[in-house]
Amino acid sequence: MKVAGFKSFADRTRLEFRPGVSVVVGPNGSGKSNLVDAIHWVLGTQAPRSLRTARMDDVIFAGTATRPALNRSEVTVVFDNNARQMALDLDEVAITRRLFRDGSSEYEINGMACRLLDVTELLSDSGVGRHQHIIINQGQVDSILSAGPEEHRAVIEEAAGILKHKLRKERAMRRLERTDEDLVRLTDILAEVSRQMRPLKRQAEAADRHGALVSEVRSLALFLAGEELRQLDGTLEDARTSQTELSAALAAARTLNAHLESEIDSTARAVSDRQEAIDRDSEAAARLETTTERLRRVAQVAKERHRNARSRRQGADERRNDLEEEQLLLQREIVETDALCQHASNQSGQDEATFRLLEEQERSLADQADLSAEGALAVVQGEQRSLVAADERDRHELAQIEHRLSVVGEQIEAEKKTVTDVDQEMLDLDALVGKAQDRYDTAAASRRREQEAWETAQLDEQERRLDAAAALARRDAIAASEAGPADVQRIVANGQGALGSLTSLWNVSPEWLPAVNAALGPWADAIAFEDATDLAVAIASLKAIGGGGQSAVRGRPGGLLSAPKALEHGIEPLIDLIGATGFEIAVALLGDVVVVDGWIAAWAFAKDQPELRVVTPEGDLFTVDGIRLAPTAKPEMLKAANFELDRAEVGLAKARSRMTSMRRQFEASRAAEREALETLESLEARLAGITEARGRTKRMVAELAGEHLRLEQRQGLLDNVIAERQLAIERLGPTISALEGEEAERQRLMADITERRWQMASAKEEARVAWQEAERTLSAASERLGLLRGRQQTVEEELAARGGGSASDADLARLQSIEFLAVRAIEVIRHKIGVLRERQAVGREQLRIAELELSRQRSDLSRAKDEIESHRDTLSTLAIVEAEARVRREAVAEGLRRDLDTDEDAALGANAIAGDNLSELLVQRQAELRRMGAVNPLAAEEYRELAERHNFMAGQLEDLEKSRSELRQVMRALDEEIQVRFSSAFEEVAAAYQDYFGVLFPGGAGRMRLTDPGQPLTSGVEIEAQPMGKKIGDLSLLSGGERSLAALAFLFGVFRARPSPFYILDEVEAALDDSNLRRFLRLVDTFRGESQLVLITHQQQTMEVADVLYGVTMEPGGSSQVLSRDLAILNI
Repeated sequence: MKVAGFKSFADRTRLEFRPGVSVVVGPNGSGKSNLVDAIHWVLGTQAPRSLRTARMDDVIFAGTATRPALNRSEVTVVFDNNARQMALDLDEVAITRRLFRDGSSEYEINGMACRLLDVTELLSDSGVGRHQHIIINQGQVDSILSAGPEEHRAVIEEAAGILKHKLRKERAMRRLERTDEDLVRLTDILAEVSRQMRPLKRQAEAADRHGALVSEVRSLALFLAGEELRQLDGTLEDARTSQTELSAALAAARTLNAHLESEIDSTARAVSDRQEAIDRDSEAAARLETTTERLRRVAQVAKERHRNARSRRQGADERRNDLEEEQLLLQREIVETDALCQHASNQSGQDEATFRLLEEQERSLADQADLSAEGALAVVQGEQRSLVAADERDRHELAQIEHRLSVVGEQIEAEKKTVTDVDQEMLDLDALVGKAQDRYDTAAASRRREQEAWETAQLDEQERRLDAAAALARRDAIAASEAGPADVQRIVANGQGALGSLTSLWNVSPEWLPAVNAALGPWADAIAFEDATDLAVAIASLKAIGGGGQSAVRGRPGGLLSAPKALEHGIEPLIDLIGATGFEIAVALLGDVVVVDGWIAAWAFAKDQPELRVVTPEGDLFTVDGIRLAPTAKPEMLKAANFELDRAEVGLAKARSRMTSMRRQFEASRAAEREALETLESLEARLAGITEARGRTKRMVAELAGEHLRLEQRQGLLDNVIAERQLAIERLGPTISALEGEEAERQRLMADITERRWQMASAKEEARVAWQEAERTLSAASERLGLLRGRQQTVEEELAARGGGSASDADLARLQSIEFLAVRAIEVIRHKIGVLRERQAVGREQLRIAELELSRQRSDLSRAKDEIESHRDTLSTLAIVEAEARVRREAVAEGLRRDLDTDEDAALGANAIAGDNLSELLVQRQAELRRMGAVNPLAAEEYRELAERHNFMAGQLEDLEKSRSELRQVMRALDEEIQVRFSSAFEEVAAAYQDYFGVLFPGGAGRMRLTDPGQPLTSGVEIEAQPMGKKIGDLSLLSGGERSLAALAFLFGVFRARPSPFYILDEVEAALDDSNLRRFLRLVDTFRGESQLVLITHQQQTMEVADVLYGVTMEPGGSSQVLSRDLAILNI
């Protein structure tokens, strides 16, 4: 055995076990048992507990204080295979196991990587498997007897090599279980496939029926669609024929309608002119009547004013003089009354102050008279102090008033200056506002003009765009014409009454090229007809298909080239439209040609005026003898159409340019208007703000003036009060001195106070009366001042009204002249009114006749319009019928493409289907298809695939049944093999156990028996032990040594029955005493020559029987080391 990095063996260690008994000794913890664990591990154990570790990677050397941990563990066991006990033709077999720190592991047999299963089977066949009891330790010995019958049986089975067969049986059972599961699943799938096959079969049959129905429905639908297309084509042909006939009738009705409208317009203009003349005369007469009435009033007013002027002239001067004198008198009285008011106001204030002062002095004297001399002195002194304090207060107030008067005066001057500045600014702003208003009005007017010009340009651009679109449509229509001249000539030549053709050609140029070409063109390709009816029918047919470029005449065309000159019949001559440069040539060649819109109207006019030739703007030529239609796409017509288109596009470009220019000018004028409006609004806002500020300043000036006047009045009043108070203070001085003097003087003073009291009461009453009188005077003066000012205003107003003075002589003469001229004008106007009334009567009679004629013409026009409307309704009905037929035809064609994936030709060429009610048959078949619903077109293919799958799975099911039967046979064979092997091994082990028990227990009896002999495959094994002299019914009652010996007897019995190459016993004799140990050693000695025995022990007697002695040591901080000694050589 080679050990490297396994548990405590850090260094690579090699041990060679020779035949015989090898004993391993060493102190506890040195690593003896690690050698046993190494053998366990290399033989394939997977349980960490069997190795005395918690995890498998714990078997890797973990390191010490002096040595680092290793990253892998490796153990190799080399067996001598000379006897070929292993199923390998090799003399030596090496089994290696490695484990790395990352959890990965490796197994090798002779250096070749292999699986754990390979190692297990190799060892099991040689009796050395990890399940064999070749490695026994002390704990295992005790557990053998403690185990149950099943565990005893397991030991015998392992020794007999039954485990391999049991594993095979377990694998066979698992395969059998999986086979059963597969059988159940496959049976279910097979049933499901069978269930699916039934509806698929029905679906396949339905798909076949569906295909037949679809084919039948397609044939029916194709044939019916072809029939419907033929019917719709007939309807469309009938509608086109009717439309051609009605179009001719409608064109004739429109010609009559146009003629009547022209006559009505002429008559209506005459009626309107006559009505306007009558209205003008009526308005003129009414204006003259109004003028007459106004002149009459003017004459009366002039006459009345002339009379009144003469009467007023007499007293006007006297009244004005009186008013002027009264005005001067009122002015003097107002000045005097105003002064009286001011004086009365001041006097009232002074009288009030005097009354208040006297009232206070009287109260003081009354207090003095009622007190003693001392009390009077105190009162007088107190009054003096009060007067002095009041005087100081009034003087202080007076100083404040003077200061305030100065401040208010300055404020008034400053505010007046502000008002003057504001007035000037308002004048400047008002001028700016006026200018801004003018600019805004000018900008607004310019904007309105530019807007009108832009809108006019827009309308012109729209008209030009419509003209260009019409010209483009005409050019495209001419260019897209596909009617060839050969086809057209064939159609006309094949018409009824056709006689033959004529040819000739003459080309002319520019704007009216088609009309001129028609008038001057040759008749070389003309087709002659017998009468006008046949000719008209041929032309109608040609027009119906959009053909042209072919001439047709009635009779011989000789008279066509010598027609007379054109006459004036109210239709525009061609020479007036083309503007011929050579007038004489134009008259000679084109003088008999007129232009009429529409070929029907032109044909009718040519028949009514046989001496004229008629052309249309499209180039059709009409005479009483024949018609020549313009080519539908003649180069000259295309050239003329291109010319018109170019001219329309140039006009459109110019109109767009004008519209763009007008729009830009309009936007510029609108921006200017907006800017002018913003400027005007800004100035008006500034003016409003300044006006408001001026009002506030004016109010401030008025308030300051009022305050100034009140301060002046208060100042005058304080001056008077201070003067009077000063006199009172001066009078109190002697009074105080007297009250402070002798008694006689005080008595005299008291008497004087009493007398003064009565005098003061009288003076107070006089002051009160004077104050009241001043108030009454002020009230009366104020009232009179108001009356005088009112009268002054009345006088001034009357003087202003009379400011013009009395009428002069010139005024009187002018009034008399106005009266004369007004009377003369009235006479002239009345004569003119009479003339207008006579003319109105004549005009009304003419108007009545014209209105009657207009009414008749309108009745004729109404009937013509009714006829046109009837034709239009019929044409609209035919158009609707045609449109419906076209829509139905397109629907049928679309249905063919969508539903049948074919075209109209296939439907029209479909094979006829015999039978009646084919539509009903189609509906029935379609209903049957709908009832069938959706079918699975792949049902047949799916049914075939599903049938193949069903057959395949049925074969698989049969194979699984056969495999299950074979597995059951294998299991029966394995059961027989296990039973045979176990029975043989049990008998041999039982016999060996009985023999070895007698060796270990002399005189004792031991035996083994099956718990259920009738079930040898599952029966357990009971072990019985009966030492000599003891009657024990339970093995647990044996002593420890006896239990160990009994277990060893059982194990050695297993060894004898099924021997192995080697056995390892780890301290199994530890519990034995010397005598029992000697018996155990005798038992060991019997195996010395048969197998290798490796004993790990601490017993001295066990060491003595060793052939080779191995010592295991471990230094502190190191790893396990092994020493060996061959005792057999030493004994020799």
